Amino acid sequence: MIDPVTQMNGFRNPNQKGRSEFNTETFIRLLTVQLSTQNPLDPMKDAEMFAQIAQLGQVDGLGKLQTSVDMQQANSYLGKTVVAVRPDTKDSYKVDLLEGKVTKVLVRDGDPYLVVEEAKGGSVEIQLKHVQQVKN
Repeated sequence: MIDPVTQMNGFRNPNQKGRSEFNTETFIRLLTVQLSTQNPLDPMKDAEMFAQIAQLGQVDGLGKLQTSVDMQQANSYLGKTVVAVRPDTKDSYKVDLLEGKVTKVLVRDGDPYLVVEEAKGGSVEIQLKHVQQVKN
């Protein structure tokens, strides 16, 4: 049964991390643990280890591809009106939305941010993942 208090009618918690947080660092940690806990009488075969290292390259490549896709998506929002979760929303049960025109795209720590100009004149920087709706 779903707790009705935490159900947010399609909105996600902006502070919640996605399930796709598997990155190079996580992969190296998993491989190190696997190697340190293997049976010394039956160690991992070279081919298996090289296959896992090749997977590391794929994980890294997918991360770069995702960054590129995110930047293209952020740039496609320039000049459009968006509805997004306000970044200073602290209460997870109440979602404060903002609406405005995207005037700039910034990059901080590899994540795209949109600068949204609100109707009342202020501008707000929001992460791409907080966009809920795009209007032309």
